[in-house]
Amino acid sequence: MLSSASFAVLLGGGDSALLTPGVLGLALAVALLGYALLPSAQERALRHIPQPATTLPILANTIDFAQSASRLYDFFLDETQRQHGKMWRYRAIGLPVTLVLTTPEAYEDVLKTKFDDFAKGYVMWKNMEDLLGNGIFTVDGKLWVHQRKTASHLFSLQMMRDSMEQTAIHYTAILQSRLENIAHNNEVVNLKRLLDLFTMDVFTKIGFGVDLNNLKSNENHEFLNAFERVSSTLFARFTAPMWVWQVKKWLNIGSEKSMAKDIKALNTLIFDIISRSMAKQTAARVNDVANAASGGSRDLISLFFEKESTEYANGEQVKTDQAKLIRDMTLSFVAAGRDTTSQSMSWFLLMLNQYPDVLAKIREELKDKLPDLVNGKKLVPSMEDVQQLVYLDAALKESLRLNPVVAVNSRIAVRDTTLSDGTLIKKGTKVSMPHYATARLEAFWGKDAAEYNPDRWLDPATRKPILVSPYRYTTFSGGPRVCIGMKFAMMEMKIAMATVLSHFDVKTVRDPFAIMYRPTLTMTIDGPVDVRVMKRTVSVS
Repeated sequence: MLSSASFAVLLGGGDSALLTPGVLGLALAVALLGYALLPSAQERALRHIPQPATTLPILANTIDFAQSASRLYDFFLDETQRQHGKMWRYRAIGLPVTLVLTTPEAYEDVLKTKFDDFAKGYVMWKNMEDLLGNGIFTVDGKLWVHQRKTASHLFSLQMMRDSMEQTAIHYTAILQSRLENIAHNNEVVNLKRLLDLFTMDVFTKIGFGVDLNNLKSNENHEFLNAFERVSSTLFARFTAPMWVWQVKKWLNIGSEKSMAKDIKALNTLIFDIISRSMAKQTAARVNDVANAASGGSRDLISLFFEKESTEYANGEQVKTDQAKLIRDMTLSFVAAGRDTTSQSMSWFLLMLNQYPDVLAKIREELKDKLPDLVNGKKLVPSMEDVQQLVYLDAALKESLRLNPVVAVNSRIAVRDTTLSDGTLIKKGTKVSMPHYATARLEAFWGKDAAEYNPDRWLDPATRKPILVSPYRYTTFSGGPRVCIGMKFAMMEMKIAMATVLSHFDVKTVRDPFAIMYRPTLTMTIDGPVDVRVMKRTVSVS
């Protein structure tokens, strides 16, 4: 072992007195910097993969991300196009090297074929823990399987027919009534917030049997505002080393301090939903034991307990705080059921403001297929009604393609693996799937990839819907973690949008082409979407 004198010589002098704390500190800093600059095993395996031309020594792509914070999804698009649609890699200080995937084949590898080789991972779970805890969207393994099986029973085709359709119709009628009043009073309304209230009403009723009646009472705006702020703060956690937000949280300062208050506000409503749901289940068992036993009024919480006592009675049950898991599951599903569907409809109505020719075609289809809806004899269409609206379906899918709520998705390799094209992925490598970017690639969608064209979803000869691979049309993901509520979300949106477009003109106050996205946990529209609502009068012969 080197003596202090020998170490001093190595530092440039023979006098051990030169070995001061300052010199030792400098030496340690140099050593740590040198270690940090050494490429990791993950990075060495990807050395042949190109990176942005702006990549710097030491800083790598840190400045790129700082400068692109407000247009992050377009940064991914710009770089993917610069790489001619081929995969590329990036790295920022304190973050793992990331491989950006840009082909349907690579998406399928990660989401399906090599599903067991990739996970959401510890970093995603830890960054999201304060909000979602052990909820379905951030966990892996048995915790995920347990919640997935629970939810699969809620979103069955039978449940859609038995209760979901009527719930969607009921709250769409209330939405229609709200819009009638808004139009009558010539009000300007924030469309984004109105649709938030609508989808929250729908999902809390379907998922938990609870009537929040937000649309009627115009309440729970603070829950929605708090959720938006939390989403922005959590998104920021992913753009910096983990220790940055952990220090801020420990010191209780800045955005972390604000988020702690917001999460308390979120929990207040979530615990109210849980207590009301459980009280309803208790009352059902007391008043109608046979109905409760047959699953007559099942929701996510009752289904959760069913799974605990049946399928997991073989010793594979989840070992966790049951009350906390119910809270985490409830908040996760409320967030997903409300946030994603609401944002999707907001983007859709924005697209129709940008493309009035598409709106005209939708209305022609409505007039042809559902004349009673258009002339006012029928207030809200049924699930069977909207199944006839193939062009509306195509227009919605096209909006979802260009405006995916989850604009960038990621996984962590949990073991060394190889993609179908031969790319070696070392354990610990992060892979990113930039859905917003790949939706605009010619390799995915042809030369008009960036254009809003619903006709791409219809066979030109038969005008029937075309089936598209979920690894090309990635809005609802694919593989074992494909969106479990996809069919219901599409039904809900078609019922609501067919109603709105039949009865009202919805015009944005701002130039629709000037309205942009804001990167958060989801791709939300930046700011309010203020609109004027005008009643339509159409005669159908």
